[in-house]
Amino acid sequence: MNKLKRHAGLFLLIASFNASAQDCSCLNDLDYVAEQLPSTPSFKSQIKDRQVLAEAKAALAEEISADANIAQNCLFYLQRLLKVVRDEHLYLVDRREGVDYAAYTPVYEGSPDALAALATSTTDDPITGIYQLLTAYRVAVIKVDHQDYDYAGYILESGNEDWVPGQLKFTLQRSGDHFIGNFYSRSHAPSFEQVRQEQGRLVPTRWIKDDFAAQYAVDNYTLDGAAFQYREYAPGVHYVRLGSFSGSNANYSAAMELLETLKNQVQSGAVIIDLRNNGGGGERVSDPFLKLFKKRRKKLDFYILQNHNVGSNSEHFLLLAKKRLQARTYGENTRGALAYGYGNYPKPALSTACHGYSLGLTTSKSERYLDFEVVGIPPDEYLDHRTDWIEQLLARIEPK
Repeated sequence: MNKLKRHAGLFLLIASFNASAQDCSCLNDLDYVAEQLPSTPSFKSQIKDRQVLAEAKAALAEEISADANIAQNCLFYLQRLLKVVRDEHLYLVDRREGVDYAAYTPVYEGSPDALAALATSTTDDPITGIYQLLTAYRVAVIKVDHQDYDYAGYILESGNEDWVPGQLKFTLQRSGDHFIGNFYSRSHAPSFEQVRQEQGRLVPTRWIKDDFAAQYAVDNYTLDGAAFQYREYAPGVHYVRLGSFSGSNANYSAAMELLETLKNQVQSGAVIIDLRNNGGGGERVSDPFLKLFKKRRKKLDFYILQNHNVGSNSEHFLLLAKKRLQARTYGENTRGALAYGYGNYPKPALSTACHGYSLGLTTSKSERYLDFEVVGIPPDEYLDHRTDWIEQLLARIEPK
């Protein structure tokens, strides 16, 4: 009898597990994210009516239920739910190993030549056409009649063995004056990005229309060499690259080595502080530079280069430099990830209920910076992408 009871119990356990596995879906993970989001400081400050979250969740649930390719796109919808609040430190990514997203990637039914012809034949639509991403990819963006999106970008040429001609690289869904973009990564995993077209570029990405490629002939994003650099362009014109404020021991050592160089070399004149691509870090690394420059500000003029990859602590540094050093800034808007963070003791990422996606929630706030969250800090002067930013800046400097 006991043996029968054990067998019956085991059967019920297996049946229960199978039922749970069958019920487990993207909608379950949507529920999970919606349950966790209200614990963040950004939600508590910005959302006064929980109905806002409920309505956003319901709208996404509708899209999820209608998406025939939800096995690939689930993460894209969950990431969009995080945008209920302005908090660029929130994240949702798939860190699992061995997930074959490429098996779900749609493929264009036709030849590459026909695809390219279709993309370039609609001359009255500024979105359609051939786009490139550096030397990695060329895609044909065509207008489509699809329930989930308005434009589809299919691979024409690929420098990456994980992508072949005909595969769907990204989609764009018009939403007011911008687009809801689903950009598939090297592993074919989806990723949400809100974009707008500006001078032939899908901003803030680096996808550029062929017709405008000459306007972006100079790459002002890829910076060679070490994260910390010093050079003198001319007598009294100093260049200082601060490429990372990461708190790792190796990065801190490199930063302090540069600091010693600056103490000896930068006494007077103009200082170009190149913050481009500095994604942030901590005050342990950034503050010593501010302190040194503040001591010498009467003999120095400061010029700061910034781009969309400047975020978090480096944005704090930027604002402090403008205030304390009377620095002028040049380039483009920063990332806009400075009003919230993880504090001194970040919590481990959560794992969503079904797919096991990694969900990172913020725990600290600096809401005096909220006006810059998402939109970024604008420069005092925008620079042109058609020529080198350093050269543009040097032309504006009048050495002391």
